[in-house]
Amino acid sequence: MSRRLFFALWPDEALRRRLADWQQAHLPAGVQPTHPADLHLTLHFLGQVEEERLAALRALGDRLASDAFALRLDHLGHWPGPRVLWAAPDRVPEALGALHAALGEGLAALDFVLDLRPWRPHVTLARKVVRAPGDLPFAALDWAVREWALLESRPGARPLYHPLARWRLPTPGR
Repeated sequence: MSRRLFFALWPDEALRRRLADWQQAHLPAGVQPTHPADLHLTLHFLGQVEEERLAALRALGDRLASDAFALRLDHLGHWPGPRVLWAAPDRVPEALGALHAALGEGLAALDFVLDLRPWRPHVTLARKVVRAPGDLPFAALDWAVREWALLESRPGARPLYHPLARWRLPTPGR
């Protein structure tokens, strides 16, 4: 048996609520908002993974060390091909880049095939967005990143994404 898996930053409830409030107030009719419980920022997408490889993925997460860090979502964007509206940081914090790189190295060591396209950290806000809504207001949101997770994507009822393992990022100096 295999599961569709990915690693992601996992927002706290306060950020989820702020993003959901924004979706409700600003998304046009006819688009599919991301369920608040599904909001995340993908670190590495793995695709279909055999059940027997789960223990190695959990062990990799246990080994990786990173402190909590601040991330500012301050830019809205749109990808016309997949028809996705997203929020992203204008500047990727060093700690986020380091976590992404260390996780990628660990996955490569476990013989996972990594996506070779440039990584564009973002939070998907909505799908089925036909054209870029250029006039949507978006006030920057500050995210105190304190947790990341190994998630399973299960098609069907929303929410679609279910944590299989979660890791806390300690606050520096504590």
